[in-house]
Amino acid sequence: MITSKDVRNKRFEKAAFGYKQEEIDEFLNQLEAELDEMERERAEANSKIQVLADKVREYMRDEDALKDALLGAQKQGHQVLNEANEKAEQIIAEAQAKADALEDEAVRQHAEAMEKNREEIAKEKEALIEAQQQVADFKKSLFDMYKSHLELISSMPETFDEPSDDDAQTAEEIAAAVAAETEE
Repeated sequence: MITSKDVRNKRFEKAAFGYKQEEIDEFLNQLEAELDEMERERAEANSKIQVLADKVREYMRDEDALKDALLGAQKQGHQVLNEANEKAEQIIAEAQAKADALEDEAVRQHAEAMEKNREEIAKEKEALIEAQQQVADFKKSLFDMYKSHLELISSMPETFDEPSDDDAQTAEEIAAAVAAETEE
């Protein structure tokens, strides 16, 4: 590749009837200036390319770090999610166990209360039957007593004859007879 220095140092031999030296020098100066400009632009471009290449390498390192961080975050996210699911399952299992225990306790207490109620109802029925029997017995004895009194009243004479000494009963004897009959 020809550089501006090569153009500057190039010398041509003079020949008869050749090109004008001033035109050649002017053209070479122009060519040298353009080559200098192109070399400067190329140096700038190379410098920019170097900066960009450095940035690309930096971005590649950052990309690798980001990939690693992203993979780490994904792994940690999966781990956190798995731990949360396990914790949720554990909480649900504990809640279900507590609910089952509470339900069992409620069923047991209900059964005990029902049994206690049945026993109380049975006792009350027995008491009712006993009270009904006592009422029936009292009613029967009252009717029997009333019947015997009616029989006594019916057996009394409607007219009173003078009582003889033999037939005369005292009020005390009649009361004793009535009492004896009611006891039977």
